[in-house]
Amino acid sequence: MIPSHTNLVGRDPVKERRVTRELYLAGTGSFAVEVAEWAEDAGWTVVGLIELLDSSRIGTLVAGRRVVAGDCPAAGASAVIAIGGERRGHSARLQRLGWDSPAILHPRAHASSSAAIGAGVILAPGAIVGAEAVVGEHALISRGVLIGHHAQIGSFTSLLPGANIGGNVELGDGATVGMGSVIVNGVRIGTDATIAAGAVVLTDVRAGSRVQGVPAREHKP
Repeated sequence: MIPSHTNLVGRDPVKERRVTRELYLAGTGSFAVEVAEWAEDAGWTVVGLIELLDSSRIGTLVAGRRVVAGDCPAAGASAVIAIGGERRGHSARLQRLGWDSPAILHPRAHASSSAAIGAGVILAPGAIVGAEAVVGEHALISRGVLIGHHAQIGSFTSLLPGANIGGNVELGDGATVGMGSVIVNGVRIGTDATIAAGAVVLTDVRAGSRVQGVPAREHKP
């Protein structure tokens, strides 16, 4: 889970935009359109959207961007997964095909100089990552998300807009944290768990479960 170290301290977005960095996004839905704008704000040039499921869409345009196949990338070509939900399978396929996966760090986000940001992470506008926090590979950190100091955010997690993650929280791989939810300091969230929108989590959450409410309790259908 420990990613390579990346941070935003000392970045000059104006200077960065002068350097052309080409990027593809894996995904052709509305979320990919939004991620494309974030990437361009961060100095990337989005040159295409990769279609991994429906070959009939290859060659079409989505918001003015061409839809392409994911096979045979040029050496060193970069692609980031820009879909919601389960992303592990798409990541494995891109890796097999030879794509590199950089992080997208929006210039209006902030990551501590001591934080570690993994490959393929999307850090959206207004997101903040605290001191010594670790964000695992291909995590989605959406608009206005707050991640406290020393938090451990697993790979392929989805933190939706306005989620507030306390210090020393451990969030397992593949977990989803809903819009406006709060996880207090020191809580452990299991792999593939789901925190419902607006929930306030005061105690540990077991792997694969769903919790909701204030205070959050496990929901059993």
